[in-house]
Amino acid sequence: MSENQAKPKSNRNRRYRGRPKKKNPNAQQASNKPSNNNNRKKRYNNRRGPKLSLEDQITLKYNNLLEQHLVARKKYFALYHRADPKQKAKLERIYYNTIAKLREFERGLSGDKLDIFQKHFNSLKEDHIYSVNHEIEPIAEHVSHQGDFDDPHFLQLQKEAKTQYSEDTEESVGSIDDYKQYKGL
Repeated sequence: MSENQAKPKSNRNRRYRGRPKKKNPNAQQASNKPSNNNNRKKRYNNRRGPKLSLEDQITLKYNNLLEQHLVARKKYFALYHRADPKQKAKLERIYYNTIAKLREFERGLSGDKLDIFQKHFNSLKEDHIYSVNHEIEPIAEHVSHQGDFDDPHFLQLQKEAKTQYSEDTEESVGSIDDYKQYKGL
């Protein structure tokens, strides 16, 4: 093309002005003919992805909810002391909402779905190696939380001293004036 010849203009920047002109005057007649699908674009009918099995659906949904919860937990605790009160409240709300969604999903499972979920996520056996090696019952015995207990943090000497000086009341008798007189203050 020489410089004097006009360049063809693109239609991209043109505004739509009225009705588009028909390119083929016999276009109406062509529509009566049976259509040929070979020339048309193939539609992508599988937009939602491949159909998953029930186990894959459950694990995918649970892992998605769990990942959302872990991200929310990470943000909440990372920004806990740095965020302003409104942002902190929002992070806390999101954190608790993700926990609620996760628990609601677990509660909503029933029948086959619950069996599949238990099989996939709770399929690990309990580890009883230590209890078997040390001849300990795997199920702990019930401990009562009522009554008097010996403090497990006291040494044997401290326990003996407590019983030995249990009748000693000197420390708890007297006023501050008695103490000052005793010390010579």
